[in-house]
Order: sequence, then structure tokens, then C-alpha cells
Amino acid sequence: MLFIPASAAGNVTIKGVDFEIPDQYDGGILKDSSYVYKSGLTFRILSLDDAKNLRINFGDDFTESITHEETTIEGHDAVVIHRSFDGRNYTTVYTPVGDKIFLICFNDTYVNDDISKMISKLPSQSMTHDDFSASLNTALSDFKDQVSQEKSDIEAQEMYKEDNPINRFFFFRFNAFFAYYHLLF
Repeated sequence: MLFIPASAAGNVTIKGVDFEIPDQYDGGILKDSSYVYKSGLTFRILSLDDAKNLRINFGDDFTESITHEETTIEGHDAVVIHRSFDGRNYTTVYTPVGDKIFLICFNDTYVNDDISKMISKLPSQSMTHDDFSASLNTALSDFKDQVSQEKSDIEAQEMYKEDNPINRFFFFRFNAFFAYYHLLF
């Protein structure tokens, strides 16, 4: 007689890397570069091989973190970030697998045994510790530059609006005149 557990862990492949999903997060949605269970804050894995994804995710998580630490988890370099969103605490681990960086986000305040076990079964990292750190530092610097540029753009737009208010009456009168003029000719 064969017994199959009701909630067996699922295996998912993201960008060529096999992940053994902990039981409580099995049954999520798998795409080419991600796996999401319920919501991005409940559990997700995201491949960050695109510089834009790394910049946006790491930059936002790092700048909004409650705490963060650089560590190793089961032989993998890792940056562990603790955050809160809408009163919900969650943890995000950034770790290299092979030559890629992955984000593993879950609804907990620490890296629990299930997450550690999942990371332990991942292929070894081929990027060096220095390359991993440099990638994250570049992403953070680029994120801060992007935020600064966006803030400057918004401030410039606001100053332009203050210096050049739109006279709606003139705008509508001009358009009405222009339309009337074209009807005559």
C-alpha cells in the first residue's frame, strides 16, 4: 500500500534552477522567472537576472528595511532583509544560485528551518562573494540614483506648474475660436 502525503512539497523550476517548495507554500503560481503562493508577501521566489528587477527589488527592500544582515545560509551567501508592509512583517533573502541571484520572500520574521532546508538543496553559487556584494551594491546605488532623479523630475514639474499656471478660460476660448475659424474657411 502506498501512502501519499496530502501536502507533499512541490518542485518548481525557475530560470533553470530547481526549488523544492516547503509544504505550506505548495500550490502557487509558477511563471518563467517567479513562483508566488497567495501573495508576494506570503511566499515568492523571483529570479533577479535582469538588472532592472534587481535594482527595484533590492533597492526598495534595503532602503525600507527594519533590519538587514549579510550572512550565509547553508553555504550560500545571503543578505536577509526584514520589512513590514501594511502592518505585516516579512523577510526577504537575496542569495546567489549558480551565476544568478534569487529573491526568496516569506511571511515570517526570521529564516525558518523550511526556508533554510530549501536553500540547502539549491545548486552551489558560482559567483564569488565579492561579485555578489558588488551586484547588490550597484543595484542599491542605481536605485538611489533613480529615486533621486524621479524626485528631481517631480520637483521640476511642480515648479513649472507654479510658474506657468494654465488659464483654462483662455485655453477653451482659443480652441473654440480656432474651431469656428476652420468652419468659415
